[in-house]
Amino acid sequence: MKKSLIAAAVLLPFVCMGQNALQNVPQNDFTNQSIDSTVVTATRASSRTPVSYSEMSAERIVSTSPLNSLPMTLSLMPSVVSTNEGGTGLGYSKFRVRGSDPTRTNVTINGIALNDAESQEVFWVNIASVGSMLNSAQLQRGLGTSTVGSGAFGASLNMQTALPGNEPAAAVDLSGGSYNTRLVNASVSTGRLPGGFTFDFKYNWGKTDGYIRNAWVDLNSMLASASWNNENNLLKFNFLHGAQHSGITWEGISAEQMAKDRRYNPAGEYIDSNGKVCYYDNDSDNYLQNHYQLIHVGRLGDRFTLSTTLNYTGGEGYYEAYKDKKVDYINRKSSTADNFAGASNLKYRDEKMEAIFNLAYSRYYGRHFGQVIWRQGQVDYGPEEPWYDNSSLKSDFSTFARVERKMWERLNVYADLQYRHVNYGMKGPDDDGTKLDSVYVWNFFNPKAGASMDLGGAGTVYASVAIGHKEPSRADLKDAVANGTKVYPEMMADYEMGYRFTSPQFSASANIYLMEYDNQLVTTGRFTPSGYLIKENVKRSYRRGIELVAAYQPADWFRLDANATFSANKIVIDGSKKDLALSPAAIASSVATFRIAKRLELATTVKFVGKQYIDNTGSEAKTLPHYTVVSQSASFSFTKNVKLSIFVDNLLNKKYVADAWAYGDEVGYYPQAPRNGMVKLSFAF
Repeated sequence: MKKSLIAAAVLLPFVCMGQNALQNVPQNDFTNQSIDSTVVTATRASSRTPVSYSEMSAERIVSTSPLNSLPMTLSLMPSVVSTNEGGTGLGYSKFRVRGSDPTRTNVTINGIALNDAESQEVFWVNIASVGSMLNSAQLQRGLGTSTVGSGAFGASLNMQTALPGNEPAAAVDLSGGSYNTRLVNASVSTGRLPGGFTFDFKYNWGKTDGYIRNAWVDLNSMLASASWNNENNLLKFNFLHGAQHSGITWEGISAEQMAKDRRYNPAGEYIDSNGKVCYYDNDSDNYLQNHYQLIHVGRLGDRFTLSTTLNYTGGEGYYEAYKDKKVDYINRKSSTADNFAGASNLKYRDEKMEAIFNLAYSRYYGRHFGQVIWRQGQVDYGPEEPWYDNSSLKSDFSTFARVERKMWERLNVYADLQYRHVNYGMKGPDDDGTKLDSVYVWNFFNPKAGASMDLGGAGTVYASVAIGHKEPSRADLKDAVANGTKVYPEMMADYEMGYRFTSPQFSASANIYLMEYDNQLVTTGRFTPSGYLIKENVKRSYRRGIELVAAYQPADWFRLDANATFSANKIVIDGSKKDLALSPAAIASSVATFRIAKRLELATTVKFVGKQYIDNTGSEAKTLPHYTVVSQSASFSFTKNVKLSIFVDNLLNKKYVADAWAYGDEVGYYPQAPRNGMVKLSFAF
């Protein structure tokens, strides 16, 4: 604990100096919004909105290591901890905000929910290098503004795909590095053609062996976009494609295994007839996902704008695994998903007020089934009849009205009211034989209100209060049916109070948050008589903390950014307070950027994550030690169109673990890679 405080204290002096450049927060008034950006503004916060948020521009996203998936790129934002199962940046990655797990972070792309309707997670591996396809990303911490879809219960990430440029352009990035990693990113744009048409295309391909055994990844993704616009209308079609093939890495390893070999992975391991340890070569996860979006935005006079997005997402895939049992077999668990969604926003805007009315609806159909494709002693390969086959249907209707109004010269008030209706049904047997037949209906009312006060040259203060609800996920409901228990929706009250200051050379912000839960759904360490871990609604728990964000730029050639979060994250079980799982009490990061002779740029990043408990039992035997990771990058522009970039991650070669799971006394750890590097050569035309 002493070391954790020292490491965080080292960063604190910088927090007095300014606001994080990673935010890139535009100081917009209510009239400064283009027709292109209107698609996402319904769920985004502005500089006047009394919530805590950070923004990252396309330029900042692509300046990070090409090895990083988007969750890893976001790791330098305040209160964010990012992890990767395979130990690098590719493959299965996720991020937590203020300790909230990925099922509690709502993610939208062009105003449509990206979260899986059932698991409520986003599987980032399904859309490789999605960061290279974005114009910007805004991460709101806490409940934030109203959004669409499930999971907005700790944070929300709002993404907008790249906007068309006025001139023709093309670019290619070629990257390679440690663990036999190879990446290609290419894009081409026609610019604005006569008649207002534009066509854009982006393609990404990546392969790596990964750090741990079987962490190989073979990914590709594509964004094809066609749009037409004039002064008052925009019509746009997006096709977003992702295909992933990757080795299974989610099992983790024990502390004993990690001490012997940090790169060990038990997935696919079996003993042959001669007693030799072997590995099944297709222990893998495979998924294909396509998104089709049709977007229309129209200005209805000087003050009204109507935007509508229609979306269809189709996905299918499976994972295949060798099971070393009394009778060895290979099983394949498959799933298909079809999601139809639409959202429409009517916006009113004048010099003093912005009002948004939103309607959204989605209908999801999913199927889950499993087959044994080989069994010991079987001569011919061929799948057997499914041993389980179940389906789900989920409909989600929501509407919200949000108003931000300038009451006096310096006072801005904010109100946001949302109603959400969810109907979810499951039918058929699960893989353990449990009959899942059940139907659930939930109705949620989520009000939010706040105000901000401009202090003139002394900055801005703000405060807000929000109420949010979240339904249980498919896994929660499945376990409840199997265990004969009940689970209920969760509720949270989120209180945010903050201060922002901006000047030409430095800026700073501080935000105090109180996230008070009622009926939070967590594991408590208790088991059913048959040995299943129970997930229960716990009456009282909370996350309380302070976020400090800063940036200082005394000269054109130097900039320093830093942020730190200090928090208490507690759950009350049987009258005793314990730390919430994977919720460090201290998180901090800094970026020092040097620009030399206009062609050379150097950046040093430091990320500190404090001690974490792996589960909610408070056991000291199940903790992750604090860690500090230092990374270095350098880029040199040979010409305006050719640039070489070098990235070194974990520069000090630390052996650390960023994530783990616990099931009773059993613990699985995910070791991260030691020092590793990437080189990127960029061409722009």
